[in-house]
Amino acid sequence: MDKTPKTAIRGMILYVLALLVLGVVAGAIYTIYGHPGDPSERPAAETIPQKATPPQ
Repeated sequence: MDKTPKTAIRGMILYVLALLVLGVVAGAIYTIYGHPGDPSERPAAETIPQKATPPQ
C-alpha cells in the first residue's frame, strides 16, 4: 500500500463520501415526498371536529 498515490486514496474517500451524501439526501426526499401515507391511518381532514350548527 506504500506505492498507492495519495491522490487515489483521496479520490476513493471522496467518492464514498459523495455516495453517502447522495444516499442520505435521496432517503430524505423519499421519506418526505415519495411513499404514500399509511392506508390504515385516517386522513387529517377527518380528525378535525366539525362545528355543530347552533340550535334554532
